[in-house]
Amino acid sequence: MAAFSYRYVFRGRLKLLTAMHIGGGRGTLVPTDSPVVRTPDGRPFIPGSSFKGAFRATVEKLASALSGVSCGLLPGSGCVGAQDDAQKAFNKRRRNENWDEARLVSELAAPGVLCHTCKLFGSAFLAGKIQFDDLYLADELDAIMQIRDGVAIDRDSEKAVDGLKYDYEVVPANYGFDLTIRLNEPDTMELALACVGVSEFGAGFGQIGGLRSRGLGRCQLGDLRIYELDLRGADRAERLKRYLLGARLEDKMTEVPDPSQFLESAISRVLSQALAKE
Repeated sequence: MAAFSYRYVFRGRLKLLTAMHIGGGRGTLVPTDSPVVRTPDGRPFIPGSSFKGAFRATVEKLASALSGVSCGLLPGSGCVGAQDDAQKAFNKRRRNENWDEARLVSELAAPGVLCHTCKLFGSAFLAGKIQFDDLYLADELDAIMQIRDGVAIDRDSEKAVDGLKYDYEVVPANYGFDLTIRLNEPDTMELALACVGVSEFGAGFGQIGGLRSRGLGRCQLGDLRIYELDLRGADRAERLKRYLLGARLEDKMTEVPDPSQFLESAISRVLSQALAKE
């Protein structure tokens, strides 16, 4: 296992531009067919897994414009992260040759085996390098939820289906949620892809939750702060000491002075290289 050497942390506030619905199942006492997910004290939140899915989909959509960067989990892409013949053949080799963990890691590191997005977000074979915390309400204000009506539509007649009216709960627009993303040991392309996702949400093009075709879930990331830990170089021991003894993130890591420039540089660095290969 390689020694831990560098990490990035992205922090910000995700503000809802439109109402949002992330279903919380039937475990609540809210009088609606589909309540939103809540903390034990009844406050709505965004599960990290939900945001990760939305973030990955946003990155994959843009990465598909660059050849060989993302498989999009689509069959026939050649990436063993997708559930298709390539993955079956890879698993067959793994069993027949009785690979140990070191051999598996070595094979996955070979060019063209895993695409960059599968390396970044994780696959059936390899843990992802990016992690998303649950997003909790940024303010201590009482969250006042809304209940909206819905109805099933017959696609042929384009009319409401009798007896299939329902309602669902939403978190209203303008609420903010604290966001934290951690990125461990990324290569240049993986850092760029993470920055693409952050940039898209920063521009207000991200969506989160269900019922998006109805306009729900539009959001924008603001108040972005980026922190960096780099243990490479001559003063590694001093930086490691600072990281281990620091009580707050600001004490442990170095804050990037210009987040916008950081995103632009990370993306530009690989964009020109990827386009040159096409």
